[in-house]
Amino acid sequence: MIRSPQTVRVRPVVKTRGACRAASCRATIIIPAHNEAAVIARTLHPLRALVHAETVKLVVVANGCSDDTAQIAVRLCPKAVVLETAIPGKTHALNLGLAHAQRDLPLICIDADLLVSPASILALALAIEAGADAAIGRMEVDVVGASAVVRAYQRAWAHNPYFAAGKFGGVFALSPQAVDRLFPLPDVVGDDEFLRRSIPTEDVALVADCCFVAQSPRSLSSLFATRKRALRGARQLGAMGLSTPRSGALRAMLMAYAKRPWALAEFFVFLAISVAVRLSLALEAKGRQTHWERDLTTRSLPVVAP
Repeated sequence: MIRSPQTVRVRPVVKTRGACRAASCRATIIIPAHNEAAVIARTLHPLRALVHAETVKLVVVANGCSDDTAQIAVRLCPKAVVLETAIPGKTHALNLGLAHAQRDLPLICIDADLLVSPASILALALAIEAGADAAIGRMEVDVVGASAVVRAYQRAWAHNPYFAAGKFGGVFALSPQAVDRLFPLPDVVGDDEFLRRSIPTEDVALVADCCFVAQSPRSLSSLFATRKRALRGARQLGAMGLSTPRSGALRAMLMAYAKRPWALAEFFVFLAISVAVRLSLALEAKGRQTHWERDLTTRSLPVVAP
């Protein structure tokens, strides 16, 4: 089912003090946020200078929140457009936010729990201006505070060629043409993966000057849940006819560990968790096919002070 921004009721928390001036505005940023009061300040704080200078237009969509995510966004970025909707869902939030975007400029989507610098944002916008349909950067995973098993999994996962080619998810930019072609987004679990599979690889620019930091789940149970969600989303897209690009990930990872056999234990940790996730998903009831598992272990990290 596709939800159109015109068919849902949205309550603006605060409206921007005028749209970005065409001469200075480089992009629109949309941040969908569901109960992110504990971490959204960390994401917004580095972006405030860009918003204040009207270099970007910022739209924060607090969706299905029971906390003060929207109020924190208003306080940190008074020039942003901050919306609230009672309906949860990331694709739904992105569709709503698009109604407030400048449609002739690059659209940059950022998850509400990531850390990305202003320079990285501008580098993505520049890649779109240069003609790319989509632009992505490299993801660094912060494992501070994670269990030993989770750290081993993340070290092994880092050898997946998917990361060497850039991470299409978390932070990425789209051209106006790609937005017109792909929005409104369908109501899917794997929203980032939907876009990745819908845009030809040759039209996606890997931006060397863009890097962002994602927090790793701290516990094995939380890691398991988020990997299960990712695989569920991939299978949902496969059922829609959107096949995954072939990456040869397992072979590439095995070759990497052939050169460092002393670290094979972490590869077996990765393999065991991956198999367990697949088995769990195979036994899952059909009614949970759109379930969205969420990592709560990183939502208690210190908030960046304004």
